[in-house]
Amino acid sequence: MIISFSVFREKIESGEKCQTIRRYNDVRYYSMCNAKKYQLYWGQPRNGGTLIKEVTPTIAPFIIMFDQNPAAPIMQVNGSAITSLYPTSQRQVAKDDGFESPEDLYKWFYEKYGDTLFSERFMVIRWSP
Repeated sequence: MIISFSVFREKIESGEKCQTIRRYNDVRYYSMCNAKKYQLYWGQPRNGGTLIKEVTPTIAPFIIMFDQNPAAPIMQVNGSAITSLYPTSQRQVAKDDGFESPEDLYKWFYEKYGDTLFSERFMVIRWSP
């Protein structure tokens, strides 16, 4: 399964970044759940992107929703129902994703998704460094 990136290349190469958060899509989610390996690319491979490395998933992807308060727990969802609050701190989720703080993560996602950030589902994809 191919995952392409445009930020945090050095952190991906070093293993400091070992997850990505992507907008939820049924087909992509189930493909990621069944993948035995992820190929991490810098840029889109069809547009000349280069392979950074191949990694192994550590857990199955899971679905989350963001709260408007960066200090609030991340909500893990099943379908459209909130099933639990994600036990890992937002600080750890942000760090695993390459950000310095939850506020930095929220700022980046808000710039990309705007107000829809808080009504959409996202999937967290993790791999071994």
